[in-house]
Amino acid sequence: MRMTAVIDPAGTLELDLGGEKTTAPYPSVMDARRSVMSTAIDLAAETSTATELHIEDPSGSRTILVQTDGAVIEQDADSDPTESGPAQSSEAVEPAASPVTPEQPTVPAATVEAAPVAAPVPAPVEASVATEATTAETVASSAVVSAVVPVETVEPLPTRRTAMPSFVDRPDADAPAQVGFRGLLNQFGLKLSASPTELEQRRDEKTVSQHWAGPRTLTVLNPKGGAGKTPTVICLSAVFARLGGSGVLAWDNNNSLGSLGWRTFDAGHEATVIDLLEQTDYFMTAGARAGDLASYVHHQPSDQYDVLRSDDRSGAKKRHEVTGDEVHRLYSVAAKYYRLILMDSGNTERGDNWEAMIGHSDHVVIPVKSVDDAAEGASRVLSALRAGNEHAQSLADRAVVIVLGCTPSHGPAKLNELAESFRPFVKSVVTVPYDPSLIEGRIRFSSMLPQTRRAWLRAAAQIAEGL
Repeated sequence: MRMTAVIDPAGTLELDLGGEKTTAPYPSVMDARRSVMSTAIDLAAETSTATELHIEDPSGSRTILVQTDGAVIEQDADSDPTESGPAQSSEAVEPAASPVTPEQPTVPAATVEAAPVAAPVPAPVEASVATEATTAETVASSAVVSAVVPVETVEPLPTRRTAMPSFVDRPDADAPAQVGFRGLLNQFGLKLSASPTELEQRRDEKTVSQHWAGPRTLTVLNPKGGAGKTPTVICLSAVFARLGGSGVLAWDNNNSLGSLGWRTFDAGHEATVIDLLEQTDYFMTAGARAGDLASYVHHQPSDQYDVLRSDDRSGAKKRHEVTGDEVHRLYSVAAKYYRLILMDSGNTERGDNWEAMIGHSDHVVIPVKSVDDAAEGASRVLSALRAGNEHAQSLADRAVVIVLGCTPSHGPAKLNELAESFRPFVKSVVTVPYDPSLIEGRIRFSSMLPQTRRAWLRAAAQIAEGL
Protein backbone atom coordinates (compact mmCIF):
# COMPACT_ATOMS: atom_id res chain seq x y z
CA MET A 1 0.00 0.00 0.00
CA ARG A 2 1.30 3.48 -0.85
CA MET A 3 0.39 6.75 0.83
CA THR A 4 1.36 10.23 -0.33
CA ALA A 5 1.00 13.18 2.04
CA VAL A 6 1.55 16.84 1.15
CA ILE A 7 1.53 19.35 4.05
CA ASP A 8 1.65 23.10 3.43
CA PRO A 9 3.11 25.62 5.93
CA ALA A 10 -0.38 26.34 7.32
CA GLY A 11 -0.87 22.68 8.31
CA THR A 12 -3.30 21.70 5.56
CA LEU A 13 -2.89 18.02 4.67
CA GLU A 14 -3.59 16.53 1.24
CA LEU A 15 -3.60 12.74 1.53
CA ASP A 16 -3.60 10.31 -1.41
CA LEU A 17 -4.35 6.77 -0.22
CA GLY A 18 -4.41 4.31 -3.11
CA GLY A 19 -5.99 6.90 -5.44
CA GLU A 20 -8.47 8.19 -2.88
CA LYS A 21 -7.64 11.84 -2.10
CA THR A 22 -8.73 13.76 0.96
CA THR A 23 -7.92 17.21 2.34
CA ALA A 24 -7.97 18.15 6.01
CA PRO A 25 -6.76 21.24 7.94
CA TYR A 26 -4.65 20.87 11.11
CA PRO A 27 -3.54 23.46 13.67
CA SER A 28 0.14 23.03 12.68
CA VAL A 29 2.50 21.10 10.46
CA MET A 30 3.46 18.97 13.47
CA ASP A 31 -0.16 17.91 14.08
CA ALA A 32 -0.54 16.97 10.41
CA ARG A 33 2.67 14.89 10.54
CA ARG A 34 1.47 12.97 13.60
CA SER A 35 -1.87 12.25 11.96
CA VAL A 36 -0.19 10.90 8.83
CA MET A 37 2.17 8.68 10.82
CA SER A 38 -0.65 7.31 12.99
CA THR A 39 -2.72 6.54 9.88
CA ALA A 40 0.20 4.73 8.22
CA ILE A 41 0.88 2.59 11.31
CA ASP A 42 -2.82 1.66 11.70
CA LEU A 43 -3.14 0.84 7.99
CA ALA A 44 -0.09 -1.42 8.00
CA ALA A 45 -1.40 -3.29 11.06
CA GLU A 46 -4.94 -3.71 9.70
CA THR A 47 -3.91 -4.86 6.22
CA SER A 48 -0.90 -6.92 7.37
CA THR A 49 1.02 -5.19 4.57
CA ALA A 50 3.88 -2.71 4.82
CA THR A 51 2.85 0.84 3.94
CA GLU A 52 5.12 3.03 1.80
CA LEU A 53 4.70 6.63 2.97
CA HIS A 54 5.94 9.59 0.94
CA ILE A 55 5.77 12.95 2.76
CA GLU A 56 6.32 16.45 1.41
CA ASP A 57 6.23 19.32 3.90
CA PRO A 58 8.07 22.63 4.53
CA SER A 59 11.14 20.73 5.81
CA GLY A 60 11.56 18.75 2.56
CA SER A 61 10.44 15.42 1.13
CA ARG A 62 11.22 11.88 2.25
CA THR A 63 9.97 8.34 1.78
CA ILE A 64 9.74 5.83 4.62
CA LEU A 65 8.43 2.29 4.97
CA VAL A 66 6.07 1.50 7.86
CA GLN A 67 6.03 -2.22 8.61
CA THR A 68 3.19 -4.22 10.09
CA ASP A 69 4.83 -4.32 13.53
CA GLY A 70 5.20 -0.54 13.64
CA ALA A 71 8.89 -0.49 12.71
CA VAL A 72 9.98 2.40 10.48
CA ILE A 73 12.60 2.11 7.72
CA GLU A 74 14.13 4.96 5.75
CA GLN A 75 13.75 4.33 2.04
CA ASP A 76 16.86 4.76 -0.09
CA ALA A 77 16.55 5.15 -3.83
CA ASP A 78 19.58 2.91 -4.48
CA SER A 79 18.77 0.08 -2.09
CA ASP A 80 16.11 -2.53 -1.56
CA PRO A 81 14.03 -1.55 1.48
CA THR A 82 13.69 -5.18 2.48
CA GLU A 83 17.45 -5.33 3.05
CA SER A 84 17.48 -2.44 5.53
CA GLY A 85 16.95 -2.93 9.24
CA PRO A 86 14.36 -0.87 11.11
CA ALA A 87 15.52 2.49 12.44
CA GLN A 88 13.92 1.61 15.78
CA SER A 89 11.08 -0.70 16.71
CA SER A 90 8.12 0.96 18.33
CA GLU A 91 8.26 -1.68 21.09
CA ALA A 92 11.20 -3.01 23.08
CA VAL A 93 12.53 -6.39 21.98
CA GLU A 94 12.10 -9.15 24.51
CA PRO A 95 15.44 -10.67 25.58
CA ALA A 96 15.99 -14.26 24.57
CA ALA A 97 15.58 -16.87 27.26
CA SER A 98 18.81 -18.16 28.78
CA PRO A 99 19.64 -21.73 27.73
CA VAL A 100 19.41 -24.40 30.41
CA THR A 101 22.30 -26.82 30.67
CA PRO A 102 21.60 -30.56 31.12
CA GLU A 103 23.04 -30.40 34.65
CA GLN A 104 20.43 -27.77 35.64
CA PRO A 105 16.90 -29.17 35.59
CA THR A 106 14.23 -26.75 34.46
CA VAL A 107 11.96 -25.54 37.22
CA PRO A 108 8.33 -24.83 36.26
CA ALA A 109 7.35 -21.16 36.49
CA ALA A 110 4.68 -21.96 39.03
CA THR A 111 7.29 -23.54 41.30
CA VAL A 112 9.62 -20.54 41.06
CA GLU A 113 6.92 -17.97 41.74
CA ALA A 114 5.40 -19.87 44.68
CA ALA A 115 6.01 -18.85 48.25
CA PRO A 116 9.28 -20.07 49.79
CA VAL A 117 9.11 -23.76 50.72
CA ALA A 118 8.98 -24.26 54.45
CA ALA A 119 11.52 -26.53 56.08
CA PRO A 120 10.11 -30.10 56.29
CA VAL A 121 8.82 -31.16 59.70
CA PRO A 122 10.38 -34.47 60.84
CA ALA A 123 7.81 -37.25 60.77
CA PRO A 124 6.95 -39.12 64.00
CA VAL A 125 8.57 -42.46 64.60
CA GLU A 126 5.19 -44.08 64.17
CA ALA A 127 4.72 -42.56 60.66
CA SER A 128 4.19 -44.94 57.81
CA VAL A 129 6.78 -45.70 55.15
CA ALA A 130 4.64 -43.80 52.61
CA THR A 131 4.81 -40.67 54.74
CA GLU A 132 8.60 -40.92 54.95
CA ALA A 133 8.80 -41.25 51.16
CA THR A 134 6.63 -38.19 50.67
CA THR A 135 8.82 -36.21 53.06
CA ALA A 136 11.96 -37.27 51.19
CA GLU A 137 10.44 -36.09 47.91
CA THR A 138 9.59 -32.72 49.45
CA VAL A 139 13.16 -32.26 50.68
CA ALA A 140 14.53 -33.13 47.23
CA SER A 141 12.15 -30.66 45.57
CA SER A 142 13.23 -27.94 48.01
CA ALA A 143 16.87 -28.59 47.19
CA VAL A 144 16.19 -28.19 43.46
CA VAL A 145 14.40 -24.87 43.96
CA SER A 146 17.18 -23.60 46.21
CA ALA A 147 19.81 -24.54 43.64
CA VAL A 148 18.09 -22.86 40.68
CA VAL A 149 16.34 -19.81 42.11
CA PRO A 150 18.71 -17.21 43.65
CA VAL A 151 17.75 -15.71 46.94
CA GLU A 152 16.47 -12.19 46.31
CA THR A 153 17.32 -9.34 48.63
CA VAL A 154 14.13 -7.77 49.90
CA GLU A 155 14.33 -3.96 49.78
CA PRO A 156 12.70 -2.14 52.69
CA LEU A 157 9.37 -0.56 51.90
CA PRO A 158 9.46 3.25 51.54
CA THR A 159 8.32 5.23 54.56
CA ARG A 160 7.33 8.84 55.07
CA ARG A 161 10.96 9.62 55.90
CA THR A 162 12.27 8.09 52.68
CA ALA A 163 13.29 10.67 50.07
CA MET A 164 10.79 10.74 47.24
CA PRO A 165 12.05 10.18 43.67
CA SER A 166 12.39 13.11 41.27
CA PHE A 167 9.66 13.36 38.66
CA VAL A 168 11.66 15.58 36.29
CA ASP A 169 15.28 14.42 36.64
CA ARG A 170 15.97 12.07 33.76
CA PRO A 171 19.36 10.89 32.43
CA ASP A 172 20.43 12.41 29.10
CA ALA A 173 20.57 8.91 27.61
CA ASP A 174 16.80 8.57 28.13
CA ALA A 175 15.94 11.68 26.11
CA PRO A 176 14.57 10.90 22.61
CA ALA A 177 16.68 11.62 19.55
CA GLN A 178 16.72 15.27 18.51
CA VAL A 179 19.00 15.27 15.46
CA GLY A 180 19.52 13.17 12.34
CA PHE A 181 16.96 10.83 10.82
CA ARG A 182 15.83 9.58 14.22
CA GLY A 183 15.18 13.14 15.36
CA LEU A 184 13.22 13.80 12.16
CA LEU A 185 10.99 10.78 12.74
CA ASN A 186 10.37 11.92 16.31
CA GLN A 187 8.78 15.06 14.85
CA PHE A 188 6.06 12.75 13.55
CA GLY A 189 5.15 11.58 17.03
CA LEU A 190 7.58 8.70 17.50
CA LYS A 191 9.93 8.42 20.47
CA LEU A 192 13.06 6.88 19.00
CA SER A 193 16.14 6.76 21.21
CA ALA A 194 19.25 8.76 20.37
CA SER A 195 21.98 7.18 18.25
CA PRO A 196 25.45 6.47 19.72
CA THR A 197 26.77 9.48 17.79
CA GLU A 198 24.21 11.81 19.34
CA LEU A 199 24.82 10.38 22.81
CA GLU A 200 28.55 11.03 22.44
CA GLN A 201 27.87 14.63 21.45
CA ARG A 202 25.61 15.07 24.48
CA ARG A 203 28.40 13.79 26.75
CA ASP A 204 30.88 16.26 25.26
CA GLU A 205 28.42 19.14 25.64
CA LYS A 206 27.82 18.24 29.28
CA THR A 207 31.57 18.10 29.93
CA VAL A 208 32.19 21.50 28.34
CA SER A 209 29.24 23.22 30.04
CA GLN A 210 30.40 22.49 33.60
CA HIS A 211 31.68 25.23 35.89
CA TRP A 212 34.61 24.86 38.27
CA ALA A 213 35.27 26.11 41.78
CA GLY A 214 37.47 29.06 40.94
CA PRO A 215 38.82 30.44 37.64
CA ARG A 216 40.75 28.31 35.13
CA THR A 217 43.39 29.43 32.62
CA LEU A 218 44.17 27.80 29.26
CA THR A 219 47.27 28.83 27.36
CA VAL A 220 47.62 28.24 23.63
CA LEU A 221 51.28 27.70 22.75
CA ASN A 222 53.34 27.37 19.59
CA PRO A 223 56.36 29.61 18.92
CA LYS A 224 55.89 29.26 15.16
CA GLY A 225 53.92 32.14 13.66
CA GLY A 226 50.89 31.09 11.63
CA ALA A 227 50.57 27.75 13.46
CA GLY A 228 46.89 28.33 14.27
CA LYS A 229 47.07 29.84 17.76
CA THR A 230 44.59 32.67 17.14
CA PRO A 231 41.87 30.51 15.48
CA THR A 232 42.30 27.99 18.30
CA VAL A 233 41.78 30.65 21.00
CA ILE A 234 38.72 32.02 19.17
CA CYS A 235 37.05 28.66 18.52
CA LEU A 236 37.64 27.25 22.01
CA SER A 237 36.42 30.51 23.59
CA ALA A 238 33.23 30.29 21.52
CA VAL A 239 32.56 26.66 22.48
CA PHE A 240 33.09 27.22 26.22
CA ALA A 241 31.05 30.45 26.24
CA ARG A 242 28.17 29.11 24.13
CA LEU A 243 27.73 25.98 26.24
CA GLY A 244 28.87 27.18 29.66
CA GLY A 245 27.53 30.71 29.60
CA SER A 246 29.39 33.99 29.76
CA GLY A 247 32.50 34.69 31.83
CA VAL A 248 35.04 33.66 29.16
CA LEU A 249 37.96 35.96 28.24
CA ALA A 250 40.24 35.56 25.21
CA TRP A 251 43.48 37.42 26.06
CA ASP A 252 46.12 38.26 23.44
CA ASN A 253 49.38 38.11 25.44
CA ASN A 254 51.49 38.92 22.40
CA ASN A 255 54.19 41.60 22.37
CA SER A 256 54.70 41.16 18.61
CA LEU A 257 51.49 42.73 17.30
CA GLY A 258 49.01 39.90 17.90
CA SER A 259 46.17 39.25 15.46
CA LEU A 260 43.41 38.30 17.91
CA GLY A 261 41.93 41.79 17.64
CA TRP A 262 41.91 41.65 13.84
CA ARG A 263 40.08 38.35 13.64
CA THR A 264 37.35 39.20 16.14
CA PHE A 265 34.76 41.99 16.26
CA ASP A 266 35.28 45.29 18.07
CA ALA A 267 32.86 46.67 20.64
CA GLY A 268 32.74 50.22 19.32
CA HIS A 269 36.03 51.30 20.90
CA GLU A 270 39.76 50.68 20.37
CA ALA A 271 40.88 49.81 23.91
CA THR A 272 43.76 47.37 24.35
CA VAL A 273 45.66 45.75 27.17
CA ILE A 274 47.52 49.06 27.69
CA ASP A 275 44.29 50.87 28.57
CA LEU A 276 43.31 48.19 31.08
CA LEU A 277 46.76 48.31 32.69
CA GLU A 278 46.03 51.92 33.69
CA GLN A 279 42.91 50.80 35.57
CA THR A 280 43.98 47.55 37.28
CA ASP A 281 44.10 49.19 40.72
CA TYR A 282 40.51 50.43 40.36
CA PHE A 283 39.16 47.05 39.22
CA MET A 284 40.64 45.37 42.29
CA THR A 285 38.69 47.65 44.67
CA ALA A 286 35.42 46.67 46.31
CA GLY A 287 33.54 49.42 44.47
CA ALA A 288 34.55 48.29 40.98
CA ARG A 289 31.73 47.03 38.76
CA ALA A 290 31.90 44.22 36.22
CA GLY A 291 30.00 46.35 33.71
CA ASP A 292 32.84 48.88 33.68
CA LEU A 293 35.04 46.32 31.91
CA ALA A 294 32.99 46.78 28.75
CA SER A 295 35.09 49.84 27.97
CA TYR A 296 38.31 47.79 27.93
CA VAL A 297 37.33 44.43 26.41
CA HIS A 298 35.51 43.62 23.18
CA HIS A 299 32.39 41.47 23.59
CA GLN A 300 31.53 39.00 20.80
CA PRO A 301 27.71 39.11 20.65
CA SER A 302 27.03 35.86 18.78
CA ASP A 303 29.72 33.77 20.52
CA GLN A 304 29.32 35.26 24.01
CA TYR A 305 32.98 35.77 25.03
CA ASP A 306 35.16 38.88 25.54
CA VAL A 307 38.47 39.77 23.88
CA LEU A 308 41.37 41.62 25.54
CA ARG A 309 43.47 42.91 22.65
CA SER A 310 47.23 43.31 22.62
CA ASP A 311 48.84 46.69 21.92
CA ASP A 312 48.36 47.26 18.19
CA ARG A 313 50.05 50.64 17.81
CA SER A 314 52.35 51.02 14.81
CA GLY A 315 54.27 53.68 12.94
CA ALA A 316 55.74 56.51 14.99
CA LYS A 317 54.19 55.25 18.23
CA LYS A 318 56.35 52.82 20.13
CA ARG A 319 54.57 49.60 21.03
CA HIS A 320 54.47 48.82 24.74
CA GLU A 321 55.91 45.42 25.67
CA VAL A 322 54.01 43.91 28.58
CA THR A 323 56.28 42.77 31.42
CA GLY A 324 55.89 39.82 33.73
CA ASP A 325 54.73 42.04 36.60
CA GLU A 326 52.09 43.60 34.34
CA VAL A 327 50.85 40.13 33.37
CA HIS A 328 50.36 39.39 37.07
CA ARG A 329 48.37 42.63 37.51
CA LEU A 330 46.19 41.93 34.47
CA TYR A 331 45.67 38.34 35.56
CA SER A 332 44.41 39.45 38.99
CA VAL A 333 41.68 41.46 37.26
CA ALA A 334 40.85 38.74 34.75
CA ALA A 335 40.60 36.04 37.44
CA LYS A 336 38.30 38.26 39.51
CA TYR A 337 35.76 38.86 36.72
CA TYR A 338 36.02 35.74 34.49
CA ARG A 339 35.63 32.03 35.17
CA LEU A 340 37.74 30.91 32.19
CA ILE A 341 40.73 32.71 30.61
CA LEU A 342 42.25 31.63 27.29
CA MET A 343 45.62 33.21 26.50
CA ASP A 344 47.23 33.54 23.08
CA SER A 345 50.93 33.21 23.85
CA GLY A 346 52.48 34.97 20.88
CA ASN A 347 55.71 33.74 19.33
CA THR A 348 58.35 34.60 21.94
CA GLU A 349 58.92 31.95 24.60
CA ARG A 350 61.77 33.77 26.34
CA GLY A 351 59.96 36.96 27.37
CA ASP A 352 58.91 37.82 30.91
CA ASN A 353 55.27 37.93 29.83
CA TRP A 354 55.56 34.37 28.50
CA GLU A 355 57.06 33.04 31.74
CA ALA A 356 54.43 34.82 33.86
CA MET A 357 51.66 33.40 31.65
CA ILE A 358 52.96 29.82 32.10
CA GLY A 359 52.95 30.31 35.87
CA HIS A 360 49.21 31.10 35.80
CA SER A 361 48.30 28.29 33.38
CA ASP A 362 46.17 25.33 34.45
CA HIS A 363 46.31 23.66 31.04
CA VAL A 364 48.12 24.14 27.73
CA VAL A 365 46.79 23.61 24.23
CA ILE A 366 49.21 23.25 21.33
CA PRO A 367 47.80 23.90 17.84
CA VAL A 368 49.58 22.35 14.87
CA LYS A 369 48.72 23.22 11.30
CA SER A 370 49.22 20.29 8.93
CA VAL A 371 52.68 21.42 7.79
CA ASP A 372 56.08 20.31 9.03
CA ASP A 373 57.35 23.66 10.38
CA ALA A 374 54.27 24.09 12.60
CA ALA A 375 54.77 20.54 13.89
CA GLU A 376 58.41 21.34 14.65
CA GLY A 377 57.37 24.41 16.64
CA ALA A 378 54.95 22.29 18.69
CA SER A 379 57.65 19.72 19.36
CA ARG A 380 60.07 22.39 20.55
CA VAL A 381 57.61 24.04 22.92
CA LEU A 382 56.82 20.65 24.49
CA SER A 383 60.53 20.06 25.00
CA ALA A 384 60.90 23.51 26.57
CA LEU A 385 58.10 22.79 29.03
CA ARG A 386 59.59 19.43 30.00
CA ALA A 387 62.92 21.14 30.66
CA GLY A 388 61.25 23.60 33.05
CA ASN A 389 60.08 23.32 36.64
CA GLU A 390 57.65 20.77 38.01
CA HIS A 391 54.62 22.87 37.06
CA ALA A 392 55.78 23.25 33.46
CA GLN A 393 56.48 19.53 33.20
CA SER A 394 52.98 18.76 34.43
CA LEU A 395 51.53 21.08 31.77
CA ALA A 396 53.45 19.21 29.06
CA ASP A 397 52.23 15.81 30.27
CA ARG A 398 48.58 16.96 30.29
CA ALA A 399 48.74 18.99 27.06
CA VAL A 400 46.15 18.65 24.31
CA VAL A 401 47.39 18.93 20.72
CA ILE A 402 44.98 20.14 18.02
CA VAL A 403 45.95 19.30 14.42
CA LEU A 404 44.38 21.76 11.96
CA GLY A 405 43.89 21.08 8.26
CA CYS A 406 45.33 24.10 6.44
CA THR A 407 44.54 23.17 2.82
CA PRO A 408 41.68 21.25 1.14
CA SER A 409 44.17 18.59 0.01
CA HIS A 410 45.09 17.73 3.60
CA GLY A 411 42.38 15.20 4.35
CA PRO A 412 41.85 12.83 7.30
CA ALA A 413 44.81 10.62 6.34
CA LYS A 414 47.27 13.52 6.52
CA LEU A 415 45.83 14.85 9.78
CA ASN A 416 45.77 11.43 11.44
CA GLU A 417 49.36 10.73 10.40
CA LEU A 418 50.49 13.94 12.09
CA ALA A 419 48.29 13.25 15.11
CA GLU A 420 49.88 9.84 15.68
CA SER A 421 53.30 11.50 15.88
CA PHE A 422 52.20 13.49 18.96
CA ARG A 423 49.86 11.00 20.63
CA PRO A 424 52.49 9.14 22.73
CA PHE A 425 53.77 12.40 24.27
CA VAL A 426 50.60 14.26 25.36
CA LYS A 427 47.24 13.64 27.04
CA SER A 428 45.24 13.59 23.80
CA VAL A 429 45.22 14.75 20.18
CA VAL A 430 42.19 16.07 18.26
CA THR A 431 42.02 16.74 14.51
CA VAL A 432 40.04 19.62 13.00
CA PRO A 433 39.28 19.41 9.25
CA TYR A 434 40.05 22.19 6.80
CA ASP A 435 37.45 24.94 6.86
CA PRO A 436 37.72 28.06 4.65
CA SER A 437 36.08 30.22 7.34
CA LEU A 438 39.18 29.74 9.54
CA ILE A 439 41.75 30.78 6.96
CA GLU A 440 41.27 34.55 6.87
CA GLY A 441 38.99 37.33 8.04
CA ARG A 442 36.95 37.55 11.23
CA ILE A 443 35.90 34.22 12.71
CA ARG A 444 32.32 33.48 13.76
CA PHE A 445 31.60 30.00 15.12
CA SER A 446 28.22 29.70 13.41
CA SER A 447 29.80 30.21 9.98
CA MET A 448 31.89 27.03 10.24
CA LEU A 449 30.95 23.70 8.68
CA PRO A 450 29.06 21.27 10.97
CA GLN A 451 31.97 18.80 11.05
CA THR A 452 34.32 21.63 12.05
CA ARG A 453 32.07 22.73 14.92
CA ARG A 454 31.83 19.12 16.09
CA ALA A 455 35.63 18.76 16.07
CA TRP A 456 36.07 21.90 18.19
CA LEU A 457 33.48 20.60 20.64
CA ARG A 458 35.43 17.36 20.95
CA ALA A 459 38.66 19.32 21.53
CA ALA A 460 37.01 21.46 24.22
CA ALA A 461 35.68 18.34 25.97
CA GLN A 462 39.17 16.81 26.04
CA ILE A 463 40.51 20.01 27.59
CA ALA A 464 37.67 20.33 30.11
CA GLU A 465 38.36 16.81 31.39
CA GLY A 466 41.76 18.05 32.54
CA LEU A 467 40.42 21.09 34.39
